[in-house]
Amino acid sequence: MDFRHKPELQDRLAAEYVLGTLRGPARARFRHWLREDAGLRQVVQAWEVRLSPLAAGVPAVEPPRRVWKAIEEAITERQMGAGRATQPAASRGLWDSLAFWRNLGLATSGAAAALLAALTLFAPEAPGPAPAPQIVRVPAETLPASYFAVLSDPRTQKPVLMVAAARHSDQLMVKRLDESIVVAERSLELWALPAGGGAPRSLGLVAAQARHALKLQGPADRTLGEIPALAISLEPVGGSPTGAPTGPVLYTGPCIKYW
Repeated sequence: MDFRHKPELQDRLAAEYVLGTLRGPARARFRHWLREDAGLRQVVQAWEVRLSPLAAGVPAVEPPRRVWKAIEEAITERQMGAGRATQPAASRGLWDSLAFWRNLGLATSGAAAALLAALTLFAPEAPGPAPAPQIVRVPAETLPASYFAVLSDPRTQKPVLMVAAARHSDQLMVKRLDESIVVAERSLELWALPAGGGAPRSLGLVAAQARHALKLQGPADRTLGEIPALAISLEPVGGSPTGAPTGPVLYTGPCIKYW
């Protein structure tokens, strides 16, 4: 596959790679392309920077004491077996500690953190401690596909708005990441941009509230399933009078099906 002349495909796959939704053989191929294509690496780095604020929304979790105990025991055991090595034990201990965390880190990534942040940002806010989580095993093939988009200022690449919708839901959850995007005496209208350059379709107006919902014209699978990107334009109060964008497009972002 030739990425050099397909910047939109580069951007979309890079976003899926950083979010962690590009999996299996497709992810392995993408990693191979990354080793050979410096331009593609820059696209991935741009997405890492763009999504990094989302990771800050994930609260810190203190690991149980048994985890630290297991770490200490693993490091001590490996240090005791390092007597025959030529390097000093202190150096070995530091290296072993880093190696342990490197292996542990294979199970997670910044992309996973960003995706987790995206999911938690749309969770309803509730006071007090959360109930103990219930683990339910569901076959992968039965999990509903969902849709997620981060819209950014194309000049600064700063994320300003995030949207998400469950597969069978007609509710599009919206969260503003930047309070300054609200414009007095104008409206911000959200548009679905069909593949192949089709006519944009309005998804509704971005409300003044930081977190709100827009009602889709049917389930997300039908309204967003073939939509590769979203955009926000600046319109007269109440939205576009023509059914198409009339003002400048301020923010854009790919619409990703993440499961």
